[in-house]
Amino acid sequence: MIILRKFKVIFSWLPLVLIMLPLYAVLYGGQQLPDNIVNTAITWINQVRTSEGFEKLTIDPKLDRIAETHSENMAEYNMLSDSNPTLGTPFDRLKASGLTDTNNIVAVAQAKTWELLLQQLESPENLSKILSSDMTSAGIGIKQDSTGDLWLTVHMTERAITFTQYNLTQSNTTPVIRSITIKGNTPYKKIEVTLVPPDSLNPDLSVDRIIDPDTNGNFEITLTFGTATGIFEFEFYVQENGEYKLTNFFSMSI
Repeated sequence: MIILRKFKVIFSWLPLVLIMLPLYAVLYGGQQLPDNIVNTAITWINQVRTSEGFEKLTIDPKLDRIAETHSENMAEYNMLSDSNPTLGTPFDRLKASGLTDTNNIVAVAQAKTWELLLQQLESPENLSKILSSDMTSAGIGIKQDSTGDLWLTVHMTERAITFTQYNLTQSNTTPVIRSITIKGNTPYKKIEVTLVPPDSLNPDLSVDRIIDPDTNGNFEITLTFGTATGIFEFEFYVQENGEYKLTNFFSMSI
């Protein structure tokens, strides 16, 4: 009876042991899977930021995909850099993915294990990026190449403005009059929007407007283009410490 009870005790602990073994392997030098490293990286980054008095970064799925693609490219070209030959600069990659943030920072690392990646993230250059007070959103991507090397990308941006709607309309008159209504949200109290028309158009079409969001940070602005068509550039600035800084940019064909 005593032996049977011992076996019961052993088997009662077996499920917990099976759960803890993979976690122990990840934390204490065993085989580390890329997904585990991604989760560990964002946890570490936010712990470092909060310990220094900065806000946690919010994981953005689009930034995740941008970071993953960049890690794949770094592994393919065996080149540790925030830019790459096929997808360009960090801002090029944001723009191609439909994101409008202009203030962005990329930290990269390459190593065999999380511990070695961490040493690179703790370098003065990468740590200063991670502790940037302006950053609010992040995406993390990792690629393991055929040699076992792990290529890590941390792409951070300042999400100063979140756009919720672009509504392009045209009148039923002759000639046709075109306009666009843009809606969004921001934590800032004032926004300046600048419309830059194509070079071939009359400069008088340029627009420079100040927007005052409501108490919840929501705003709406309508810009009229008249009969003009072409690719227009929109620049959005937010007011900080009495000055305006460029935070968002996008192009649209009208």
